[in-house]
Amino acid sequence: MTSDDERSPNTMTTWTLGAIKERNLVLEGYCQSDGCGNFFVFNVDHLIASAGADYLVPEILPGITCSACGGALKAKLAMMRPDDEEGAGSDASDDANGHP
Repeated sequence: MTSDDERSPNTMTTWTLGAIKERNLVLEGYCQSDGCGNFFVFNVDHLIASAGADYLVPEILPGITCSACGGALKAKLAMMRPDDEEGAGSDASDDANGHP
């Protein structure tokens, strides 16, 4: 079980999961460890199913770490091209550590 502090980091974005999906945006997580730089593409539908459409996305994603180095992941939004398929690249939404 996690505490409220772990679920609600001090720095929040202004985006909910539902707003991200509605605008056809992609939620990515970038590793914050020096020299790593891995990034992951999250499956927004899976996140909505587990956390709800009204979940406010924090800047640093709690409980989700880089599968390469264990570093914290910072949330970023990106535009999805109409010809891109959701889930291209590494998908970090399957488990808490980005493993399928």
